[in-house]
Amino acid sequence: MRRAAICCRISQDRAGAGLGVARQETDCRALIERRGWQVADVYPDNDVSAYLGSPRPAWRRLLSDIEAGTVDAIVCWHVDRLTRSLRELEDVIDLADRRGIELATVTGEIDLATPTGRLIARMLGAAARHEAEHKAERQKRQRRQTAEGGGMRPYGYAEDRVTVIDEEAQVIREAARRVLAGDRWPAYARTLSSGM
Repeated sequence: MRRAAICCRISQDRAGAGLGVARQETDCRALIERRGWQVADVYPDNDVSAYLGSPRPAWRRLLSDIEAGTVDAIVCWHVDRLTRSLRELEDVIDLADRRGIELATVTGEIDLATPTGRLIARMLGAAARHEAEHKAERQKRQRRQTAEGGGMRPYGYAEDRVTVIDEEAQVIREAARRVLAGDRWPAYARTLSSGM
């Protein structure tokens, strides 16, 4: 029976609730059950970009477990949830060659044991990389446009960027106090966005 690693990743989780990776895990578990495999472990990288080269602890642990022989297959929602780095994708393809690792995605079959399957994986990986680069380009242009237009008013200050708005400044002081006292920022940010 194949021992399958569930690899879940979402680049940005503003709320910090982990719902995106939870949805991916649910779908991956259903795929594993349909295949008659067993779940070896779950490797979630929540709120971690695979494009920016950010440290991905779950990814590193997955590669280590594959090398240790405790994982026979990788299951992910889509290839771009596994990685947006063509270099990392080639590592997975090499592992498939060396260790017989099988890749299964919720969104379609990719057989890394065949030249056609590897081609499809590489094409999907290239498309994911392309989209990530264009997204970064669009965001950079948006930030430049905002700056050229004078930018957004900084929270806590009036439009003149000098005059302090007392109510907003109090929110900033309270946020700083709570974070310095040990509150986790994502949890406090959720409190702020819900209107305290």
